[in-house]
Amino acid sequence: MNRPTTTAYDITHAMARINGIDLHYVLQGDTKAPTLVLINMASHNLTCWEIVLEPLLKRFNVMRFDLRGTGKSGWGDEAQFNFAQYADDLAGLVKHLGIRSAFVVGVAYGARTAAQFALRHPAMLSGLGMFDVALTPPVDQGNQGALGAKAMAMLKRAGITTPERQKYWRFYENRDAALACHTAHHREGDTMAAMPTIVAPTLVACGRQDMNLKSAEEIARLIPGATFEIMEMTGHGSIFYRPDEFVRLISDFKARLQTV
Repeated sequence: MNRPTTTAYDITHAMARINGIDLHYVLQGDTKAPTLVLINMASHNLTCWEIVLEPLLKRFNVMRFDLRGTGKSGWGDEAQFNFAQYADDLAGLVKHLGIRSAFVVGVAYGARTAAQFALRHPAMLSGLGMFDVALTPPVDQGNQGALGAKAMAMLKRAGITTPERQKYWRFYENRDAALACHTAHHREGDTMAAMPTIVAPTLVACGRQDMNLKSAEEIARLIPGATFEIMEMTGHGSIFYRPDEFVRLISDFKARLQTV
């Protein structure tokens, strides 16, 4: 007897064999609409995007996927847990699905993969979005909790409700593989020097109450023609604080590109 579905994580969508592993993904929306690829933040699987999915589907054909070692995706050996490999996995998945180009957006840890995708596969990009991003080696996260609490207090005073965070957003199949995926930043050097070579139209956004704010602003300065946005009352992991603002920034940025 099959175990009853209890959470969104219990639903297995589609699998594609890419670079020697099975990648779990879901592609939803109007196939005639622009393709938007969402890259998960650290310790999260593709279900975390459910809080922004409905409004995004009104504008985009949306692809979500689990990075190797996370969610329901497979994993390889330890040497393959790095951002360049994650970007190559995504490129293989995009090719597998016959997508010619996509607007690729990553949040926090996912933005590091998005940056590598832009550097390694520029012809596959129609646009690049990096939220809450830092690209230096391990970032000091000592103030992250306090800054997040400050943002939450500000939102409460403003009468803005935030989504309830779900445990299943962080579910995975293999603990060691998930840990290896989310410690890749310990094995990667500073990639800031490569930012001026990015040619895709780029949106960089970060919360006012995010420890990565200065880094994000510097990244936007280095990328030619990049748009930089500060999200007020927002901590690290911006979609959990201001999902509406996240959707607005992405939608407005893409709309501006289509009118150029």
